[in-house]
Amino acid sequence: MPEAQFLEELLGMERHKMVVSRQTNGSEGKPAREWFFRHDKIAEFFILQTFLEHPEQQEQHLGDPRFRGVYFMLASFLKLEDAIALREMLIQYAADTKDHTVSDTFVHLLRSRKIELTQAAA
Repeated sequence: MPEAQFLEELLGMERHKMVVSRQTNGSEGKPAREWFFRHDKIAEFFILQTFLEHPEQQEQHLGDPRFRGVYFMLASFLKLEDAIALREMLIQYAADTKDHTVSDTFVHLLRSRKIELTQAAA
């Protein structure tokens, strides 16, 4: 993450142990600091917020394995109708590409969510 643009936010996240910094040599040999999320789940949480605010990105990144965990979170965070629509997109993508790495788990997560909702209503 660019330090100059987000220094205050990065320092706040560092206090809460969400990011770590590493000293490196910059492009001109000068010391520079690089920032990394401590865990993929933390990065996925922030990406999830973008996917929720901009639903068109959900379809744009279907085949990108870097967003796999974000899709799993979407199974829980989307409104049920939207999650069902995304499930259909993932199934169609899997059928077209033979890549079931996201769709199968998403289907299981959504099924569990529906069962929980049914049991809570009973």
